[in-house]
Amino acid sequence: MSLKEGISLHKINKWCKLLLGIFAGTAIIYFFKKHVCCNRFLPEALKPFSASFKHKQAPPKVKSIYPDRQTFAFRHDSPIWIEFNMPMNNATITKETVIVRSSASEEPVDGFLDTGSRMLMFRPYDEYPMDESGAEITITLLGNETGSGFIMDERGIALDGDEDGKPGGNFEYTYRIIK
Repeated sequence: MSLKEGISLHKINKWCKLLLGIFAGTAIIYFFKKHVCCNRFLPEALKPFSASFKHKQAPPKVKSIYPDRQTFAFRHDSPIWIEFNMPMNNATITKETVIVRSSASEEPVDGFLDTGSRMLMFRPYDEYPMDESGAEITITLLGNETGSGFIMDERGIALDGDEDGKPGGNFEYTYRIIK
């Protein structure tokens, strides 16, 4: 082996070590960002960007509710509209998974349930049950398996009712009606 060949092998060895070091460093940085630091050290403004790189699919959530509490307080037969942030499986939105209760009655409030891709509407057949001072009306959307099913989106992922970022959990919203 000549001196010239020894020098070129030495240069190739350095390049191999350099590339191996770059690869190892990249793997360590990727692991650290993915598993250790993303949720703790990122500013709140950047967290939505890191969520798009995660492999898990986000569960559906309730986006908005209408009417607001002030409007509902004086309408004793007001419908309730709930909007979801993604298309839902309409077959899972039933009277068993959408429960409306009044504090003035033991039985759930009976009414008409209408569903769309991203919206549901509940309209009571009569006025909501009240006592002499009024009542609290609570609508519950089941996100946990309770024997009567649960609400899920078109992908089959359960509603994130408790807004913890994971599928499951019941969503509850309470109105107060004034007599």
